Amino acid sequence: MKKIILIAALLAGASAANAQSWLDSFLKVATEQVGDIVAGTTSSTFDIKGTWKYQGVAVGTSSDNVLGTLAANAGTSAIESKCDIVLAKVGIKAGAATLTFAEDGSFTLVSGKISIPGTWTKEGTKLTINIAKLFTLKLVGTVKATSNGCEILFDSQKFLTFVQKVVEVVSKVSNSASVTALKSAVANVKDLQLGFKLSK
Repeated sequence: MKKIILIAALLAGASAANAQSWLDSFLKVATEQVGDIVAGTTSSTFDIKGTWKYQGVAVGTSSDNVLGTLAANAGTSAIESKCDIVLAKVGIKAGAATLTFAEDGSFTLVSGKISIPGTWTKEGTKLTINIAKLFTLKLVGTVKATSNGCEILFDSQKFLTFVQKVVEVVSKVSNSASVTALKSAVANVKDLQLGFKLSK
């Protein structure tokens, strides 16, 4: 709500005489609100290899439109929180889970008794994770450098399919109502991406 009020205030204060000043202020606010999504810290040379600590679900957008990006971020904190809660219930919690991208191309997500193996490849900013043992799923996302580590962002529906499959494996539940509700909630959010916040 505060973000909407902030945008409205900026629009109300705009005039022909100070259009450039207003634009500069707006872009500054937008950059602060959406962080590295707009700042462009995605790096094709970023080294993902090694073991990373999971810090929660990341939320982003693939849109290049600043207004669209702001609108998406204004409404996604609840989705992020709900995703964190669902994953925490099956043992994948911030600070307790790790994701390892080994030199040999193997991938492992570990948290407590949970171990999800797979393989990974990276081409530029594009990261592909293939999971084929506990369940079969291909995740294709983008790696983004952050001040604390990195974020890996995927199409929201694809990431929620990953969450659903983890829930099914761990909880032996064929259809998780909470994940189904999340999928429905984000179905109409254009360009929404979800994924992992990671730190070393």
